[in-house]
Amino acid sequence: MASSQPNPMDLINRAEGKSLTSVTKQGIGGWLFALSTSAILGVQALTQLLLMPVRLVNKIGTNVVEGLILKPLLVVITGSEASARGVDQMGLFGLPIGTIVLLGTFTIIALYLRQDVTSDTLPGTFTDYFGTGVDEDAEDEQ
Repeated sequence: MASSQPNPMDLINRAEGKSLTSVTKQGIGGWLFALSTSAILGVQALTQLLLMPVRLVNKIGTNVVEGLILKPLLVVITGSEASARGVDQMGLFGLPIGTIVLLGTFTIIALYLRQDVTSDTLPGTFTDYFGTGVDEDAEDEQ
């Protein structure tokens, strides 16, 4: 069975024929090597500990940018590609029809945003259903 520590007799046999001064120097050198290695590993561990918040902030920033900008942009890109395929299937009339649909959508949104607050269930249709919305007389008085 091999142990991780050397056998003391092997150390004594290796030191045979050397002076006490050289053995002492090697022993002190070994201790200094062990201490310097421990100090270096300690500094590395402390550096890693201090850099961990920086790495976490970097990762959070990456995730925020990806979640708030890139993923919604991917939805827009996918929608525009689907629209382009649909318009392309219409052939020669695809571009004019696509432009009319786009401008019509913008017009409907602009008209809806310009409307005053109303109780109409469907904007612009002047429809009311019983029990929904506000009282029309109260709207007229304002």
